[in-house]
Amino acid sequence: MPITIKKYLLPLILVLAILLRFININSIPSLNPDEAALGYNAYSLLKTGKDEHGASWPLHFKSFGDYKPGGYVYLTIPFVKVLGLTPLAVRLPNLILSVLTIYFLYKLVLLFTLDFRLSLLSAFVLSISPWHIHFSRGAWESSVALSFTLIGIYYFYKFLKDFKLRHIYLFIILIVASLYTYHSARLVAPLLTFVLIILNFKTLFSRFKNLIIPLMLAILITLPVLISFLNNGGTTRLGGVGLTADYGPISRAEELLNQHGNVKLVNRIIHNKRLLYTLSWAEKYFSHYNLNYLFINGDEVPRSRSPEMGQLYLIELPLLILGIFTLLKTRLLTKKNKIFIFSWIFIAPIASSLTFQAPSALRSLPLVIPLSIIVSLGTYHILKSIYSLKSQNIKKLFLLLITISYLYSLSYFIDSYFIHSPQRYPFAWNSKFEEIVPYINSQKDYFQNIYLTDTYDQPYILYLFYSKYPPQDIQKQIKLTPPDQFGFSTVRQIDNIYFQPIPQNFDTLKPNSLIIDDSKNIPGISPQKTINFPNGQPGFKIYTK
Repeated sequence: MPITIKKYLLPLILVLAILLRFININSIPSLNPDEAALGYNAYSLLKTGKDEHGASWPLHFKSFGDYKPGGYVYLTIPFVKVLGLTPLAVRLPNLILSVLTIYFLYKLVLLFTLDFRLSLLSAFVLSISPWHIHFSRGAWESSVALSFTLIGIYYFYKFLKDFKLRHIYLFIILIVASLYTYHSARLVAPLLTFVLIILNFKTLFSRFKNLIIPLMLAILITLPVLISFLNNGGTTRLGGVGLTADYGPISRAEELLNQHGNVKLVNRIIHNKRLLYTLSWAEKYFSHYNLNYLFINGDEVPRSRSPEMGQLYLIELPLLILGIFTLLKTRLLTKKNKIFIFSWIFIAPIASSLTFQAPSALRSLPLVIPLSIIVSLGTYHILKSIYSLKSQNIKKLFLLLITISYLYSLSYFIDSYFIHSPQRYPFAWNSKFEEIVPYINSQKDYFQNIYLTDTYDQPYILYLFYSKYPPQDIQKQIKLTPPDQFGFSTVRQIDNIYFQPIPQNFDTLKPNSLIIDDSKNIPGISPQKTINFPNGQPGFKIYTK
Protein backbone atom coordinates (compact mmCIF):
# COMPACT_ATOMS: atom_id res chain seq x y z
CA MET A 1 0.00 0.00 0.00
CA PRO A 2 1.49 3.42 -0.98
CA ILE A 3 2.65 5.49 2.00
CA THR A 4 0.53 8.47 0.89
CA ILE A 5 -2.64 6.36 1.05
CA LYS A 6 -1.70 4.72 4.36
CA LYS A 7 -1.22 8.13 5.95
CA TYR A 8 -4.83 9.14 5.31
CA LEU A 9 -6.70 5.90 6.06
CA LEU A 10 -6.92 6.29 9.85
CA PRO A 11 -8.00 9.97 9.66
CA LEU A 12 -10.67 8.97 7.12
CA ILE A 13 -11.95 6.23 9.44
CA LEU A 14 -12.11 8.70 12.34
CA VAL A 15 -13.93 11.28 10.18
CA LEU A 16 -16.46 8.59 9.22
CA ALA A 17 -16.87 7.71 12.90
CA ILE A 18 -17.47 11.36 13.82
CA LEU A 19 -20.06 11.83 11.07
CA LEU A 20 -22.01 8.72 12.06
CA ARG A 21 -22.06 9.86 15.67
CA PHE A 22 -22.49 13.61 15.29
CA ILE A 23 -25.14 14.11 12.58
CA ASN A 24 -28.40 15.29 14.21
CA ILE A 25 -27.01 14.42 17.65
CA ASN A 26 -28.97 17.31 19.20
CA SER A 27 -32.32 15.76 18.26
CA ILE A 28 -31.85 12.06 17.39
CA PRO A 29 -32.57 10.39 19.67
CA SER A 30 -34.75 12.57 21.85
CA LEU A 31 -33.27 13.27 25.25
CA ASN A 32 -34.14 10.60 27.80
CA PRO A 33 -34.56 11.19 31.57
CA ASP A 34 -31.18 9.74 32.53
CA GLU A 35 -29.45 12.12 30.13
CA ALA A 36 -31.53 15.01 31.42
CA ALA A 37 -30.57 14.12 35.00
CA LEU A 38 -26.86 14.09 34.14
CA GLY A 39 -27.10 17.43 32.36
CA TYR A 40 -29.32 19.16 34.90
CA ASN A 41 -27.14 18.11 37.83
CA ALA A 42 -24.07 19.47 36.00
CA TYR A 43 -26.04 22.70 35.49
CA SER A 44 -27.04 22.73 39.16
CA LEU A 45 -23.42 22.31 40.28
CA LEU A 46 -22.37 25.17 38.02
CA LYS A 47 -25.02 27.46 39.44
CA THR A 48 -25.02 26.50 43.12
CA GLY A 49 -22.25 24.00 43.87
CA LYS A 50 -24.97 21.48 44.80
CA ASP A 51 -26.98 18.83 42.95
CA GLU A 52 -30.76 18.95 42.52
CA HIS A 53 -31.22 17.48 46.02
CA GLY A 54 -28.91 20.03 47.64
CA ALA A 55 -25.88 17.75 48.14
CA SER A 56 -22.54 19.53 47.67
CA TRP A 57 -20.30 17.99 44.99
CA PRO A 58 -21.36 14.37 45.61
CA LEU A 59 -19.60 11.26 44.25
CA HIS A 60 -22.98 9.65 43.63
CA PHE A 61 -26.02 11.66 42.59
CA LYS A 62 -29.25 10.68 44.28
CA SER A 63 -31.26 11.61 41.17
CA PHE A 64 -34.24 9.18 40.98
CA GLY A 65 -33.03 7.33 44.07
CA ASP A 66 -30.71 5.29 41.83
CA TYR A 67 -27.50 7.06 42.95
CA LYS A 68 -25.83 7.66 39.60
CA PRO A 69 -22.00 7.61 39.65
CA GLY A 70 -20.79 11.19 39.35
CA GLY A 71 -18.10 10.80 36.69
CA TYR A 72 -20.26 11.73 33.72
CA VAL A 73 -21.84 14.69 35.51
CA TYR A 74 -18.43 16.22 36.21
CA LEU A 75 -17.28 15.58 32.63
CA THR A 76 -20.35 17.46 31.42
CA ILE A 77 -19.80 20.63 33.48
CA PRO A 78 -17.38 22.41 31.07
CA PHE A 79 -19.62 21.60 28.08
CA VAL A 80 -22.70 22.99 29.84
CA LYS A 81 -20.66 26.03 30.84
CA VAL A 82 -19.75 26.76 27.20
CA LEU A 83 -22.82 25.49 25.30
CA GLY A 84 -25.54 25.93 27.90
CA LEU A 85 -27.96 23.27 29.08
CA THR A 86 -28.62 21.52 25.74
CA PRO A 87 -28.68 17.90 24.55
CA LEU A 88 -25.50 18.62 22.56
CA ALA A 89 -23.62 19.75 25.68
CA VAL A 90 -24.68 16.61 27.57
CA ARG A 91 -23.77 14.24 24.73
CA LEU A 92 -20.47 15.69 23.54
CA PRO A 93 -18.29 14.14 26.29
CA ASN A 94 -19.40 10.66 25.26
CA LEU A 95 -19.07 11.39 21.55
CA ILE A 96 -15.49 12.64 21.93
CA LEU A 97 -14.45 9.70 24.11
CA SER A 98 -16.18 7.23 21.76
CA VAL A 99 -14.09 8.46 18.84
CA LEU A 100 -10.99 8.25 21.03
CA THR A 101 -11.95 4.64 21.77
CA ILE A 102 -11.73 3.86 18.06
CA TYR A 103 -8.34 5.55 17.84
CA PHE A 104 -6.97 3.72 20.87
CA LEU A 105 -8.33 0.39 19.64
CA TYR A 106 -6.22 0.99 16.53
CA LYS A 107 -3.22 1.76 18.76
CA LEU A 108 -3.82 -1.30 20.98
CA VAL A 109 -4.11 -3.75 18.07
CA LEU A 110 -1.02 -2.20 16.49
CA LEU A 111 0.81 -2.69 19.79
CA PHE A 112 -0.38 -6.31 19.92
CA THR A 113 0.37 -7.28 16.32
CA LEU A 114 2.58 -4.62 14.70
CA ASP A 115 0.27 -5.05 11.71
CA PHE A 116 -0.97 -1.75 10.28
CA ARG A 117 -3.69 -3.36 8.15
CA LEU A 118 -5.26 -5.36 10.98
CA SER A 119 -5.17 -2.26 13.21
CA LEU A 120 -6.99 -0.24 10.56
CA LEU A 121 -9.57 -2.99 10.09
CA SER A 122 -10.24 -3.08 13.85
CA ALA A 123 -10.74 0.70 13.93
CA PHE A 124 -12.99 0.53 10.86
CA VAL A 125 -15.16 -2.29 12.23
CA LEU A 126 -15.70 -0.41 15.50
CA SER A 127 -16.29 2.91 13.72
CA ILE A 128 -19.30 1.50 11.84
CA SER A 129 -20.47 -0.89 14.57
CA PRO A 130 -24.23 -0.36 15.16
CA TRP A 131 -23.72 -1.33 18.81
CA HIS A 132 -21.00 1.26 19.37
CA ILE A 133 -22.67 4.00 17.29
CA HIS A 134 -25.92 3.62 19.21
CA PHE A 135 -24.28 4.18 22.58
CA SER A 136 -21.95 6.89 21.27
CA ARG A 137 -24.79 9.25 20.36
CA GLY A 138 -26.32 9.78 23.79
CA ALA A 139 -25.09 10.58 27.28
CA TRP A 140 -24.40 6.93 28.05
CA GLU A 141 -22.15 6.39 31.07
CA SER A 142 -21.50 2.82 29.91
CA SER A 143 -19.79 4.07 26.75
CA VAL A 144 -17.63 6.57 28.65
CA ALA A 145 -16.59 3.90 31.16
CA LEU A 146 -15.66 1.62 28.25
CA SER A 147 -13.54 4.41 26.75
CA PHE A 148 -11.66 4.88 30.02
CA THR A 149 -11.16 1.11 30.35
CA LEU A 150 -9.86 0.56 26.81
CA ILE A 151 -7.53 3.57 26.85
CA GLY A 152 -6.27 2.50 30.27
CA ILE A 153 -5.54 -1.03 28.98
CA TYR A 154 -3.60 0.46 26.07
CA TYR A 155 -1.37 2.34 28.51
CA PHE A 156 -0.87 -0.82 30.57
CA TYR A 157 0.55 -2.58 27.51
CA LYS A 158 2.50 0.54 26.62
CA PHE A 159 4.11 0.31 30.06
CA LEU A 160 5.03 -3.34 29.45
CA LYS A 161 6.78 -2.24 26.28
CA ASP A 162 8.81 0.74 27.50
CA PHE A 163 8.47 0.58 31.34
CA LYS A 164 7.81 4.30 31.59
CA LEU A 165 6.01 4.98 34.87
CA ARG A 166 3.82 7.70 33.37
CA HIS A 167 2.04 4.97 31.40
CA ILE A 168 1.19 2.94 34.51
CA TYR A 169 -0.07 6.11 36.17
CA LEU A 170 -2.31 6.77 33.17
CA PHE A 171 -3.55 3.18 33.34
CA ILE A 172 -4.46 3.54 37.02
CA ILE A 173 -6.15 6.92 36.62
CA LEU A 174 -8.22 5.77 33.63
CA ILE A 175 -9.31 2.46 35.16
CA VAL A 176 -10.32 4.22 38.38
CA ALA A 177 -12.12 6.88 36.32
CA SER A 178 -14.29 4.10 34.86
CA LEU A 179 -15.27 3.13 38.43
CA TYR A 180 -16.45 6.69 39.04
CA THR A 181 -18.50 6.65 35.85
CA TYR A 182 -20.68 3.53 35.63
CA HIS A 183 -21.89 0.85 38.04
CA SER A 184 -21.16 -2.14 35.76
CA ALA A 185 -17.58 -0.97 35.19
CA ARG A 186 -16.95 -1.64 38.89
CA LEU A 187 -17.04 -5.33 38.11
CA VAL A 188 -15.73 -5.46 34.54
CA ALA A 189 -12.71 -3.11 34.91
CA PRO A 190 -11.28 -4.79 38.07
CA LEU A 191 -11.70 -8.25 36.52
CA LEU A 192 -9.89 -7.18 33.36
CA THR A 193 -7.18 -5.62 35.52
CA PHE A 194 -6.87 -8.87 37.49
CA VAL A 195 -6.37 -10.82 34.24
CA LEU A 196 -3.72 -8.33 33.09
CA ILE A 197 -1.85 -8.73 36.39
CA ILE A 198 -2.02 -12.54 36.32
CA LEU A 199 -0.86 -12.76 32.70
CA ASN A 200 2.04 -10.37 33.29
CA PHE A 201 2.79 -11.17 36.93
CA LYS A 202 6.48 -11.98 36.49
CA THR A 203 7.19 -8.78 34.60
CA LEU A 204 5.29 -6.66 37.12
CA PHE A 205 6.84 -8.42 40.11
CA SER A 206 10.34 -7.79 38.75
CA ARG A 207 9.60 -4.07 38.94
CA PHE A 208 7.61 -4.17 42.16
CA LYS A 209 9.69 -1.46 43.88
CA ASN A 210 8.89 0.96 41.07
CA LEU A 211 5.19 0.10 41.31
CA ILE A 212 4.72 0.69 45.07
CA ILE A 213 3.83 4.38 44.72
CA PRO A 214 1.47 3.79 41.76
CA LEU A 215 -0.20 1.01 43.78
CA MET A 216 -0.66 3.34 46.76
CA LEU A 217 -2.14 5.96 44.42
CA ALA A 218 -4.57 3.35 43.03
CA ILE A 219 -5.77 2.48 46.54
CA LEU A 220 -6.01 6.14 47.56
CA ILE A 221 -8.15 7.27 44.62
CA THR A 222 -10.31 4.13 44.68
CA LEU A 223 -11.26 4.42 48.37
CA PRO A 224 -13.74 7.33 48.01
CA VAL A 225 -15.82 5.57 45.38
CA LEU A 226 -15.66 2.31 47.36
CA ILE A 227 -16.88 4.02 50.55
CA SER A 228 -19.63 5.86 48.68
CA PHE A 229 -20.66 2.61 46.95
CA LEU A 230 -20.99 0.75 50.23
CA ASN A 231 -22.90 3.60 51.90
CA ASN A 232 -25.54 4.05 49.21
CA GLY A 233 -23.97 4.65 45.82
CA GLY A 234 -24.14 1.10 44.56
CA THR A 235 -26.05 -1.05 47.00
CA THR A 236 -29.26 0.91 46.35
CA ARG A 237 -28.90 0.50 42.60
CA LEU A 238 -28.00 -3.18 42.87
CA GLY A 239 -31.08 -3.79 44.98
CA GLY A 240 -33.23 -2.21 42.28
CA VAL A 241 -31.87 -3.88 39.14
CA GLY A 242 -29.89 -6.84 40.51
CA LEU A 243 -30.74 -10.46 39.89
CA THR A 244 -32.61 -10.73 43.19
CA ALA A 245 -34.99 -7.95 42.06
CA ASP A 246 -36.54 -10.68 39.91
CA TYR A 247 -38.89 -12.63 42.16
CA GLY A 248 -39.48 -15.29 39.50
CA PRO A 249 -37.11 -17.91 40.97
CA ILE A 250 -38.70 -17.51 44.43
CA SER A 251 -42.20 -17.90 43.01
CA ARG A 252 -41.07 -20.89 40.94
CA ALA A 253 -39.48 -22.57 43.98
CA GLU A 254 -42.69 -22.11 45.99
CA GLU A 255 -44.79 -23.44 43.12
CA LEU A 256 -42.65 -26.57 42.77
CA LEU A 257 -42.63 -27.19 46.52
CA ASN A 258 -46.42 -26.83 46.72
CA GLN A 259 -46.81 -29.51 44.04
CA HIS A 260 -45.15 -32.02 46.38
CA GLY A 261 -47.83 -31.64 49.05
CA ASN A 262 -45.84 -33.16 51.90
CA VAL A 263 -42.60 -31.19 51.59
CA LYS A 264 -39.44 -33.01 52.67
CA LEU A 265 -35.85 -31.88 53.04
CA VAL A 266 -34.86 -33.45 49.73
CA ASN A 267 -37.60 -31.45 47.99
CA ARG A 268 -36.28 -28.22 49.48
CA ILE A 269 -32.79 -29.08 48.27
CA ILE A 270 -33.95 -29.86 44.73
CA HIS A 271 -36.21 -26.82 44.45
CA ASN A 272 -33.96 -24.42 46.34
CA LYS A 273 -34.39 -20.79 45.34
CA ARG A 274 -30.61 -20.30 45.36
CA LEU A 275 -30.25 -23.05 42.77
CA LEU A 276 -32.98 -21.47 40.65
CA TYR A 277 -31.27 -18.07 40.90
CA THR A 278 -28.02 -19.72 39.78
CA LEU A 279 -29.77 -21.26 36.79
CA SER A 280 -31.40 -17.91 36.06
CA TRP A 281 -27.98 -16.22 36.16
CA ALA A 282 -26.47 -18.83 33.81
CA GLU A 283 -29.32 -18.35 31.35
CA LYS A 284 -28.89 -14.57 31.45
CA TYR A 285 -25.11 -14.82 31.07
CA PHE A 286 -25.15 -17.09 28.03
CA SER A 287 -27.98 -15.10 26.44
CA HIS A 288 -25.35 -12.47 25.56
CA TYR A 289 -23.84 -14.95 23.09
CA ASN A 290 -27.21 -15.80 21.56
CA LEU A 291 -27.08 -15.36 17.77
CA ASN A 292 -30.57 -13.86 17.77
CA TYR A 293 -29.38 -11.19 20.21
CA LEU A 294 -26.11 -10.51 18.43
CA PHE A 295 -27.23 -10.61 14.80
CA ILE A 296 -31.03 -10.56 14.37
CA ASN A 297 -33.16 -8.71 16.96
CA GLY A 298 -30.73 -7.28 19.50
CA ASP A 299 -31.78 -5.91 22.88
CA GLU A 300 -35.48 -6.06 23.74
CA VAL A 301 -35.38 -2.65 25.45
CA PRO A 302 -36.55 -0.09 22.83
CA ARG A 303 -34.20 2.61 24.10
CA SER A 304 -31.23 0.30 23.49
CA ARG A 305 -32.05 -0.99 20.01
CA SER A 306 -32.75 -0.16 16.39
CA PRO A 307 -35.67 -1.89 14.63
CA GLU A 308 -34.89 -5.20 12.96
CA MET A 309 -31.22 -4.98 13.93
CA GLY A 310 -28.91 -7.10 16.03
CA GLN A 311 -25.99 -5.73 17.97
CA LEU A 312 -23.71 -6.62 15.06
CA TYR A 313 -24.28 -6.75 11.31
CA LEU A 314 -25.50 -10.09 9.95
CA ILE A 315 -22.61 -10.05 7.45
CA GLU A 316 -20.28 -10.21 10.46
CA LEU A 317 -21.52 -13.63 11.59
CA PRO A 318 -19.29 -15.63 9.19
CA LEU A 319 -16.48 -13.14 9.81
CA LEU A 320 -16.80 -13.67 13.57
CA ILE A 321 -16.69 -17.46 13.22
CA LEU A 322 -13.68 -17.26 10.91
CA GLY A 323 -12.10 -14.71 13.25
CA ILE A 324 -12.29 -17.09 16.22
CA PHE A 325 -10.37 -19.76 14.29
CA THR A 326 -7.91 -17.14 13.07
CA LEU A 327 -7.37 -15.89 16.63
CA LEU A 328 -6.56 -19.42 17.77
CA LYS A 329 -4.07 -20.03 14.96
CA THR A 330 -2.54 -16.65 14.11
CA ARG A 331 1.05 -15.82 14.97
CA LEU A 332 0.31 -12.11 14.91
CA LEU A 333 -0.75 -12.31 18.56
CA THR A 334 1.15 -13.80 21.48
CA LYS A 335 -0.45 -16.49 23.60
CA LYS A 336 -0.93 -14.02 26.45
CA ASN A 337 -2.69 -11.52 24.19
CA LYS A 338 -4.98 -14.24 22.85
CA ILE A 339 -5.88 -15.26 26.41
CA PHE A 340 -6.60 -11.64 27.29
CA ILE A 341 -8.96 -11.18 24.31
CA PHE A 342 -10.85 -14.37 25.19
CA SER A 343 -10.93 -13.30 28.85
CA TRP A 344 -12.48 -9.99 27.81
CA ILE A 345 -15.20 -11.88 25.94
CA PHE A 346 -16.01 -13.96 29.03
CA ILE A 347 -15.85 -11.04 31.48
CA ALA A 348 -17.81 -8.46 29.46
CA PRO A 349 -21.35 -9.86 30.10
CA ILE A 350 -20.88 -10.67 33.81
CA ALA A 351 -22.20 -7.37 35.18
CA SER A 352 -25.16 -7.47 32.79
CA SER A 353 -25.99 -11.08 33.72
CA LEU A 354 -26.31 -10.11 37.38
CA THR A 355 -29.32 -7.90 36.59
CA PHE A 356 -32.87 -9.02 35.94
CA GLN A 357 -32.87 -7.40 32.45
CA ALA A 358 -30.58 -9.52 30.31
CA PRO A 359 -29.19 -9.62 27.75
CA SER A 360 -28.57 -5.90 28.05
CA ALA A 361 -26.80 -4.12 25.19
CA LEU A 362 -26.05 -1.20 27.52
CA ARG A 363 -24.47 -3.14 30.39
CA SER A 364 -22.64 -5.60 28.13
CA LEU A 365 -21.24 -2.87 25.85
CA PRO A 366 -17.61 -3.86 26.69
CA LEU A 367 -18.24 -6.99 24.59
CA VAL A 368 -18.12 -4.84 21.44
CA ILE A 369 -14.32 -4.43 21.74
CA PRO A 370 -13.14 -8.08 21.58
CA LEU A 371 -15.87 -8.93 19.06
CA SER A 372 -14.67 -6.08 16.82
CA ILE A 373 -11.12 -7.40 17.03
CA ILE A 374 -12.25 -10.94 16.14
CA VAL A 375 -14.43 -9.75 13.24
CA SER A 376 -11.40 -7.81 12.00
CA LEU A 377 -9.27 -10.94 12.20
CA GLY A 378 -11.84 -12.82 10.12
CA THR A 379 -11.96 -10.01 7.57
CA TYR A 380 -8.16 -9.84 7.53
CA HIS A 381 -7.94 -13.56 6.81
CA ILE A 382 -10.42 -13.32 3.93
CA LEU A 383 -8.66 -10.32 2.40
CA LYS A 384 -5.29 -12.09 2.58
CA SER A 385 -6.83 -15.11 0.83
CA ILE A 386 -8.35 -12.88 -1.85
CA TYR A 387 -5.08 -11.09 -2.53
CA SER A 388 -3.31 -14.43 -2.88
CA LEU A 389 -5.53 -15.35 -5.83
CA LYS A 390 -3.92 -15.19 -9.26
CA SER A 391 -6.98 -14.04 -11.20
CA GLN A 392 -7.44 -10.27 -11.00
CA ASN A 393 -11.09 -10.56 -12.02
CA ILE A 394 -11.90 -12.97 -9.18
CA LYS A 395 -10.05 -10.70 -6.74
CA LYS A 396 -12.11 -7.72 -7.85
CA LEU A 397 -15.33 -9.75 -7.64
CA PHE A 398 -14.73 -10.85 -4.04
CA LEU A 399 -13.62 -7.39 -2.97
CA LEU A 400 -16.74 -5.92 -4.59
CA LEU A 401 -18.98 -8.43 -2.76
CA ILE A 402 -17.43 -7.59 0.63
CA THR A 403 -17.68 -3.84 -0.04
CA ILE A 404 -21.30 -4.06 -1.18
CA SER A 405 -22.22 -6.25 1.83
CA TYR A 406 -20.78 -3.75 4.31
CA LEU A 407 -22.23 -0.74 2.47
CA TYR A 408 -25.66 -2.38 2.47
CA SER A 409 -25.36 -3.28 6.17
CA LEU A 410 -24.31 0.25 7.12
CA SER A 411 -27.07 1.78 4.97
CA TYR A 412 -29.62 -0.53 6.57
CA PHE A 413 -28.52 0.54 10.04
CA ILE A 414 -28.57 4.25 9.16
CA ASP A 415 -32.11 3.84 7.80
CA SER A 416 -33.19 1.86 10.86
CA TYR A 417 -31.67 4.24 13.40
CA PHE A 418 -32.35 7.67 11.89
CA ILE A 419 -35.66 7.03 10.11
CA HIS A 420 -37.47 4.15 11.79
CA SER A 421 -36.35 4.36 15.44
CA PRO A 422 -37.85 7.83 16.06
CA GLN A 423 -41.14 6.62 14.59
CA ARG A 424 -41.16 3.14 16.13
CA TYR A 425 -40.05 4.06 19.67
CA PRO A 426 -41.05 7.69 20.34
CA PHE A 427 -42.41 6.79 23.80
CA ALA A 428 -39.15 5.11 24.81
CA TRP A 429 -37.14 8.22 23.92
CA ASN A 430 -39.57 10.66 25.58
CA SER A 431 -40.20 12.44 22.29
CA LYS A 432 -41.76 15.90 22.14
CA PHE A 433 -40.89 17.02 25.66
CA GLU A 434 -38.84 19.73 24.00
CA GLU A 435 -42.21 21.09 22.77
CA ILE A 436 -44.32 20.29 25.83
CA VAL A 437 -42.10 22.09 28.35
CA PRO A 438 -42.08 25.49 26.55
CA TYR A 439 -45.85 25.16 26.15
CA ILE A 440 -46.28 24.51 29.89
CA ASN A 441 -44.17 27.54 30.76
CA SER A 442 -46.17 29.71 28.36
CA GLN A 443 -49.40 28.68 30.16
CA LYS A 444 -48.10 28.38 33.71
CA ASP A 445 -49.33 31.77 34.89
CA TYR A 446 -52.83 31.35 33.45
CA PHE A 447 -53.80 28.25 35.43
CA GLN A 448 -53.79 27.48 39.12
CA ASN A 449 -52.75 23.89 38.44
CA ILE A 450 -51.05 22.00 35.63
CA TYR A 451 -51.23 18.22 35.44
CA LEU A 452 -48.67 16.39 33.27
CA THR A 453 -48.93 12.65 32.72
CA ASP A 454 -46.15 10.49 34.15
CA THR A 455 -46.67 7.82 31.48
CA TYR A 456 -43.40 8.72 29.79
CA ASP A 457 -40.98 8.10 32.68
CA GLN A 458 -39.62 10.78 35.02
CA PRO A 459 -41.24 13.83 33.38
CA TYR A 460 -40.12 16.12 36.20
CA ILE A 461 -36.43 15.96 35.21
CA LEU A 462 -37.25 16.68 31.57
CA TYR A 463 -39.22 19.70 32.75
CA LEU A 464 -36.26 20.90 34.83
CA PHE A 465 -33.88 20.39 31.91
CA TYR A 466 -35.86 22.03 29.09
CA SER A 467 -37.06 24.91 31.25
CA LYS A 468 -33.58 25.47 32.72
CA TYR A 469 -35.37 25.66 36.04
CA PRO A 470 -33.33 27.57 38.68
CA PRO A 471 -31.51 24.89 40.72
CA GLN A 472 -31.73 26.90 43.94
CA ASP A 473 -35.52 26.83 43.64
CA ILE A 474 -35.83 23.07 43.08
CA GLN A 475 -33.44 22.36 45.97
CA LYS A 476 -35.92 24.04 48.33
CA GLN A 477 -38.94 22.01 47.29
CA ILE A 478 -37.79 18.71 45.79
CA LYS A 479 -39.34 15.65 47.40
CA LEU A 480 -38.93 12.11 46.13
CA THR A 481 -41.66 9.52 46.34
CA PRO A 482 -41.00 6.22 48.15
CA PRO A 483 -39.03 3.86 45.85
CA ASP A 484 -40.94 1.46 43.63
CA GLN A 485 -40.19 -2.26 43.31
CA PHE A 486 -37.13 -1.48 41.18
CA GLY A 487 -35.74 1.10 43.59
CA PHE A 488 -36.68 4.19 41.57
CA SER A 489 -38.35 7.30 42.94
CA THR A 490 -39.76 10.38 41.25
CA VAL A 491 -40.97 13.92 41.97
CA ARG A 492 -44.72 14.57 41.93
CA GLN A 493 -44.82 18.36 42.16
CA ILE A 494 -42.82 21.42 41.12
CA ASP A 495 -44.53 24.75 41.83
CA ASN A 496 -48.10 24.33 40.54
CA ILE A 497 -47.20 21.47 38.17
CA TYR A 498 -48.21 17.94 39.13
CA PHE A 499 -46.58 14.89 37.52
CA GLN A 500 -49.01 12.02 37.92
CA PRO A 501 -51.34 9.59 36.16
CA ILE A 502 -54.28 11.40 34.58
CA PRO A 503 -57.62 9.88 35.62
CA GLN A 504 -60.38 9.13 33.11
CA ASN A 505 -62.68 11.35 35.15
CA PHE A 506 -61.45 14.94 35.48
CA ASP A 507 -63.78 15.55 38.45
CA THR A 508 -61.02 14.42 40.80
CA LEU A 509 -58.70 17.15 39.52
CA LYS A 510 -58.65 20.69 40.87
CA PRO A 511 -60.48 23.45 38.95
CA ASN A 512 -58.76 26.02 36.72
CA SER A 513 -56.34 23.37 35.50
CA LEU A 514 -54.36 22.64 32.36
CA ILE A 515 -54.23 18.89 31.78
CA ILE A 516 -51.62 17.24 29.57
CA ASP A 517 -52.34 13.56 29.08
CA ASP A 518 -50.82 10.82 26.94
CA SER A 519 -52.45 9.49 23.78
CA LYS A 520 -55.41 7.73 25.41
CA ASN A 521 -58.93 8.92 24.72
CA ILE A 522 -60.93 10.57 27.51
CA PRO A 523 -64.61 9.60 27.05
CA GLY A 524 -66.83 12.54 26.15
CA ILE A 525 -64.02 15.12 26.08
CA SER A 526 -62.11 16.38 23.06
CA PRO A 527 -58.59 17.75 23.47
CA GLN A 528 -57.98 21.41 22.74
CA LYS A 529 -54.57 20.65 21.34
CA THR A 530 -52.70 17.51 20.28
CA ILE A 531 -48.95 17.14 19.92
CA ASN A 532 -48.03 14.22 17.68
CA PHE A 533 -45.04 11.92 17.82
CA PRO A 534 -42.72 11.74 14.76
CA ASN A 535 -44.80 8.82 13.44
CA GLY A 536 -47.90 11.05 13.30
CA GLN A 537 -49.59 9.28 16.23
CA PRO A 538 -50.85 11.37 19.18
CA GLY A 539 -48.21 11.79 21.87
CA PHE A 540 -49.80 14.36 24.16
CA LYS A 541 -53.40 15.56 24.39
CA ILE A 542 -54.07 18.87 26.12
CA TYR A 543 -57.29 19.71 27.98
CA THR A 544 -58.52 22.44 30.30
CA LYS A 545 -60.85 22.29 33.25
